[in-house]
Amino acid sequence: MNIKAIVLSFILALILAACGTGAFFGPTSVPTAMPTPTADPLQSAKVVQAFWDALETGDLETALVYLDDNAVCAGNCYFKGKTTFRTYLQGYLAGGFVTKISDVKNVGSIVTYSWAVYRNGIFVQSGDGDEIMHVEDGRIVYWENQHR
Repeated sequence: MNIKAIVLSFILALILAACGTGAFFGPTSVPTAMPTPTADPLQSAKVVQAFWDALETGDLETALVYLDDNAVCAGNCYFKGKTTFRTYLQGYLAGGFVTKISDVKNVGSIVTYSWAVYRNGIFVQSGDGDEIMHVEDGRIVYWENQHR
């Protein structure tokens, strides 16, 4: 390799190195890393929908995954805790009841929805946006129940 090629290679290497550090063109600004929200704004609504979807298929164990261990039920029910929820929902399913929800909306962690209850396929009652669930960390912590 001749001396001109070595010098040219050396100069080229310096230029490329300077471009990577910003030294060749002067200091460059580095963008500030900003936190990116990772929470899905519809997460709460998705949790509530998944809870009711599981119950609609009779899958109590999956439905219970969406409940906090200390979840509270109020309205037409007054109890607390996953064990009590299990008993309540077992009786609900054993009685042939199914709830179908629609018009699911959430504002942050509060979810409202319309609901219709069927027993053995026959319509029983419904409500429009009068039932709420509060979701924290992907689990239902409060349910204002209007089912009878």
